[in-house]
Amino acid sequence: MKVITILGSPKKKGKTAKALDLFEEKIVSKGGIVERIHVVDYEMNGCQGCYFCQTKEDKPNCVQNDDVLLILKKIVAADAVIYASPIYGFDFTAQIKPLLDRHLCLVTDFATPNMSSVIKGKRTLLLITCADNSDDNADLVQEIFYRNFAGVLKTNIVGKYIIPFSAAPDFEERAQENADKMVKALLHD
Repeated sequence: MKVITILGSPKKKGKTAKALDLFEEKIVSKGGIVERIHVVDYEMNGCQGCYFCQTKEDKPNCVQNDDVLLILKKIVAADAVIYASPIYGFDFTAQIKPLLDRHLCLVTDFATPNMSSVIKGKRTLLLITCADNSDDNADLVQEIFYRNFAGVLKTNIVGKYIIPFSAAPDFEERAQENADKMVKALLHD
């Protein structure tokens, strides 16, 4: 199984990266191939709302000349995609947001009854870390992810995993438990 993991944190060695490391190690131990995309390593502009991507049949396509199309092509080619981000201000980080917005490049027939996407059915998973409890921090992000990935992109969301209280001493233990659950959900048919 080819898995793309997308790290939306500005930190390369923060709590979200650690939780993602644990997941990646487990997937590799099960024979999976993992490629991590750390969004801060790529040039990504925000969506311009021009809908150029909807005028082209070959997907993904965009008028902008940055690294987003490279990432989207990797997503299309993968068997599964894990989106990982800490919560900043009750939302995804500013670093991952341009990539999430530009997923419109994967949609066909946007805002019509025939709307679909080139990643329809792809296994996706959300991993969130937050400093406080998940009820008051991650509820909005989970809803946004569900609406975009189940509703618009029509992916198969196999799980949404939240690791609250990221500064607590038992964070790594809880992250390991989540990694086990994530791998099980991803590999379950």
